[in-house]
Amino acid sequence: MTPEVSPLRIRGPRLRLWALGLALIGLAPIVGAFAFRFHDWPAFWSAGATAGTPDLVDAARHLAWQREHGLPEAFFAYPAGSAWLYAPFALLSLAASFVIHGALMLGAVVAAGWISARTFGLDRRTAILALLAFAPVTASVVIGQNGPLGLVLGMVAIVGLVSGRAVPAGLAIGLLLYKPTYALPLIGLLVLRRRWTELAIVAAVGALWFVAGVAAAGGDWAWPVPWWNGVGAYLESDFAGNADKAVSIPGLLARGDLPSIVPVVVGGLIVLAALPRLIRAPMLEAAVAASLIGVVVSVHAWGYDAAMAVPFVLWLVAGNGALHEPFRTRFLVAAYVVSLSWLISRQTVVSGVALVVIALVAVWFVGAWRSRSDTSVSTRAQGPA
Repeated sequence: MTPEVSPLRIRGPRLRLWALGLALIGLAPIVGAFAFRFHDWPAFWSAGATAGTPDLVDAARHLAWQREHGLPEAFFAYPAGSAWLYAPFALLSLAASFVIHGALMLGAVVAAGWISARTFGLDRRTAILALLAFAPVTASVVIGQNGPLGLVLGMVAIVGLVSGRAVPAGLAIGLLLYKPTYALPLIGLLVLRRRWTELAIVAAVGALWFVAGVAAAGGDWAWPVPWWNGVGAYLESDFAGNADKAVSIPGLLARGDLPSIVPVVVGGLIVLAALPRLIRAPMLEAAVAASLIGVVVSVHAWGYDAAMAVPFVLWLVAGNGALHEPFRTRFLVAAYVVSLSWLISRQTVVSGVALVVIALVAVWFVGAWRSRSDTSVSTRAQGPA
């Protein structure tokens, strides 16, 4: 019998046991959802219920509709067409739809691991458990968010980009426009790598999203105007009440007494520093790094949004990057454990997920610097042509 090979310096059976334990700990708070009015889920349920009416994108009308139906008031900050994703759930009760949505999100995580395992060089069981064990992924299930949907679409896009399959990659990135902050990093990568076919497909899907938004807004072709106005007010109030959940560097800087331009400039500098490596790196590394950079420079990224950083984590688990054993295993174990502290971000003031995301970006930049240094040394050793 061939001995089982573990990707880390932890024996396979113990690694699986720890991964299952972390996944269960991450999912355990879901029992409190019934006492806390299902956390974020009513906002999505309301969007589904108002899809196809003018009550969706007009902030005042949307909040009035929620008050009338005894729901927490929250503007739907996604593009209008995304509300159609939640229309079927609005046919059910809040509780029943929350449970079904949670099950679907868990299924999306499993699908993401199944689809991407071979591309990352892992067996499917390891890939699936590595995704389930990362707390930002299970956080979406617990509070009624949709990070796993972004994750599975992101994985389809990454597999398509690596394998040269333009249609699946373009469709997946286009569908990611249901939440533009998830799609933009990969769209930027397509531009950098001159993947024009995928970009054309993304543009076509984006046009369909716009038309879907017209229908969702009750036939209003100018729906982006009231929607954008509502987003501005929503972001301001959301940050005021949930700043401890921020996981991006601009989000953390915005909590300080700094000019508003500072977080934007810092985010831009991080992107500029990443560009050379994103252009030259193998496509798998570039794609996972682009998704990670998208999280760390976002002006609005909470713990569950770090699900889009998980492809980079999986890339590390598979033995890539500048980390070497035993430090790689220690780093990853620490990252998985610390990410669970999103549960107590009110008490810790800064989310542990923010520390993990920043550490992951630092690891990638160190690896990029080493790769550049190694290339320079190799070129000098070869001498002039």
